[in-house]
Amino acid sequence: MSTKREWQEILEQKLPPKNRYTDRNRAITAYYAQCYLERPDVFKWAGMAAFASNQVGIALQVAEVLMAPRVLAAGPENGGTTSLLASGVKLYQQGLSLIFSVPVALHDVTTRPLLLNDLDLLKQGNDLIFDDIAWAHLAYMQGGIGEIEANVSESEHPYLIQGFRMIDAGVKKLADPAQVEAGKELIRNGNITLLKQEQQLTLATIMGSLTSIGKLIISLGGAMDFQDASRNVSGGSWFTNYFGILPVLSGRVSLARFEDRWKWLEGEALPLWDRIDTAYAPATSFHQRLVAMAEREPSLLQQITCLLTSGYQAMGLQLQM
Repeated sequence: MSTKREWQEILEQKLPPKNRYTDRNRAITAYYAQCYLERPDVFKWAGMAAFASNQVGIALQVAEVLMAPRVLAAGPENGGTTSLLASGVKLYQQGLSLIFSVPVALHDVTTRPLLLNDLDLLKQGNDLIFDDIAWAHLAYMQGGIGEIEANVSESEHPYLIQGFRMIDAGVKKLADPAQVEAGKELIRNGNITLLKQEQQLTLATIMGSLTSIGKLIISLGGAMDFQDASRNVSGGSWFTNYFGILPVLSGRVSLARFEDRWKWLEGEALPLWDRIDTAYAPATSFHQRLVAMAEREPSLLQQITCLLTSGYQAMGLQLQM
């Protein structure tokens, strides 16, 4: 029987380092999508988490673009060579560092306090959710409910334990044709309980630490983007559309506030997910989107981010970050 830390380490070894924002986010998103694709009848939370993590990835890609001036102005590393070419490259890089030092200082003053720190908090939230809940999916797949119960107490993770107990009870009922519907309902409620673990407990500190501008930005951009979720029906749920733009702009409602966030999830996002999940089939574009996530296929924005980053590196002749 493995410990919680050992389960977490198994997954961590499959992820890029934490300073590779978008690559790590894509790997986390891929794991969630893989869990859902493997057991769409059981791992409902993982399916939703894949779309939510993918949405966070869009913000992190913006962060990487904004961080690019700092990369460009970074001082060159000493590679230990003394050739004429190496000396010329070093002088060129030092010159670029001087040229860009003032723009980068302005960049830090204007964008970092207002945006990058908040985006870094979102990255931390992405990691925290993964550490908190992803390991339990692996443990359950390989060892059953006993692996989870042996590693966390109900007082530490009440929703996590309750959620997987309901899921496990539902899975057992699926084997009996007379109890299939009851089993499905238990599994659904168990996954919603995992969602409450994530939203009410795991994200509490992160959401509370955002700046006022950060809270407004995530409220305006908050979405469960299920567009093209099936061959015939597309849809998505946006926090601002649900409450209206004026309450969001005035701060009366905020995605950073659990009560508002949960009201939106229960009122619109979850019912939409239920309809899409119920209609899940391999032939749908919803399935294809999940496969793309599971295979870490880059989005158009991710491709643009990589192109910009490569351009900055080429200008600075920096071969590594």
